[in-house]
This record gives sequence, structure tokens and C-alpha cells, in this order.
Amino acid sequence: MLKVFIIASVLLLLAILILGIKIFFTKSGKFPQTRIGNNKDMKKKGIYCAKTLDAIERKDCQACNDYHAKQKVAASGDD
Repeated sequence: MLKVFIIASVLLLLAILILGIKIFFTKSGKFPQTRIGNNKDMKKKGIYCAKTLDAIERKDCQACNDYHAKQKVAASGDD
């Protein structure tokens, strides 16, 4: 049982070292950006996170802008 545990531990350590060679052994080693909002390649392709995309669509939505304009007029007429 102990032998299996040691072998598994060594294999796990080896896998972590192999996956992290660039990160562990270079000066500027960093984990890649996996969040869509911070990833340069995703921004180049025009892919945004859901929150940003929702804000863009709300900003560009003419029906939403018309609705909010009517609400402001109605609110100012209630004085």
C-alpha cells in the first residue's frame, strides 16, 4: 500500500513539473490568462465576457434608449 502511494506521489509530482516547466524555470513565467475579459487573443477576435457583452448590447440597443428617454420625460413631467 505504501509502495503504491509513493509511486502515485512521484507520478503526480512529475506531471506537475512537466506542465509547469515554462512557469517554474523562466523569469517571466506566468500562467496564461484564462478569463475572457483579460485575454488579448479573445479581444482581438471580438469575444467578450457575458457581463461586458451585455453592457455593450444595452448601450447600443435603440429600443432600450427610447424606453429610458420616455421614462425621463415622464419623470420630469410628474413635478
